[in-house]
Amino acid sequence: MFQPEKFQAYLTEISEPRSPVEDTLKRNIFKCSIWLLGIPAILYGAIDRGIAAFSKSSTGTVEVSNISYCMIALVLLLVWVFMGFMPEEHQEPLRLEETEWKYTAKQKPNLEFIAEQSFRLPFPYICQIYHLLNLKHLEEIHRFSLGNLRVMKVSHFRETHSGGQLRFKTMLDSPFNVLRMWRDPSVDVDLTIHAPHQIELKVPAYRQKSIKVLFTVIPLNGQEHQLHIQMFSDLQWPRELLRAILLLASSLTLLEDLPYLNQLSKRNLTSSYAYATEGQTSQTMQLFRRYTQLYKGYWEKRIMP
Repeated sequence: MFQPEKFQAYLTEISEPRSPVEDTLKRNIFKCSIWLLGIPAILYGAIDRGIAAFSKSSTGTVEVSNISYCMIALVLLLVWVFMGFMPEEHQEPLRLEETEWKYTAKQKPNLEFIAEQSFRLPFPYICQIYHLLNLKHLEEIHRFSLGNLRVMKVSHFRETHSGGQLRFKTMLDSPFNVLRMWRDPSVDVDLTIHAPHQIELKVPAYRQKSIKVLFTVIPLNGQEHQLHIQMFSDLQWPRELLRAILLLASSLTLLEDLPYLNQLSKRNLTSSYAYATEGQTSQTMQLFRRYTQLYKGYWEKRIMP
């Protein structure tokens, strides 16, 4: 039954101006999805024409036209794959010393660099820190992109001179979860604070392989920060395919983060730090409490007006 009020609400929603970051992420997701879907589509066309060319016909001859179509499809597939996927970025130069940034980029030399993204986000930096160090957001905020992934328990926590490391067990409930392509249903994931601006997420994969994501969070002023995401892996997958998958996942999860970050931004920095005190009994907040112990007030003196 037609409901005018719901239709009007929908028109109002889609006509509202979106942030540049949100528009960029949606375009990245669309273009990456098209690129990934194009590979099996072109491959199917090449195989179909190849089978048709060599199948027995009434005259018993090979159809040259079908061979031509098959070769054209294969050439198109090669061009499509090697062109790769070029994501858009809402990027600003990072406010890090050049030597420090080079060290950051080479922090995990045993893994191959796959992809990176950089965005300027209109939220205080502490919102991003709180979000990255709060394990429950994996279940609540990323319910769609992570396929109802569950955080089962925190199995290990240790403090380090520059931060800390937390290991927690995650479970994939659904047998159709796409993450099963490269990981077991139950694995231990590592979350590490390397510096006041650097947080690393390590996800184990099959055959002792892993995927590591390095988040760099730099405050630009009191209400904005820059998020730089670097992805590393030693998975033996075609590089462009793995790059497109990781960029798609990165864009989708960041798109899901925006409403949550907006909610956090409505609270001041003091109340955000207060969450650590309120959650002292929660193991999932141990890293955020450690961050506040080491770096509370660290950036305030360095934020440019």
